[in-house]
Amino acid sequence: DDLGLSTAQLVTFMCGGVAARLTDAGFLEAVRALRAPDDLGLSTEQLVTFMCNGVAARLTDAGFLEAVRALRAPDDLGLSTAQLVTFMCGGVAARLTDAGFL
Repeated sequence: DDLGLSTAQLVTFMCGGVAARLTDAGFLEAVRALRAPDDLGLSTEQLVTFMCNGVAARLTDAGFLEAVRALRAPDDLGLSTAQLVTFMCGGVAARLTDAGFL
């Protein structure tokens, strides 16, 4: 597949709401953007972990990817890719664009 997932990674990736969103407009394009070297540049392993706990549900919401990108910005939290992946697990996706969250 074009995401480069192994069978085991695909099984994990499909949990957490991904399966329900696969045919939604813009969803796969947003997932590909997460992998793009000129965007977030997540590795295959990082992508599988990143899509946990509600990220799939929010991925195409207005402002969500911009908020995720801001977490990487040096003038914001300046998170590394590995830190971002860890940070997003645990329900952060549900509140990321809430006023006053960060």
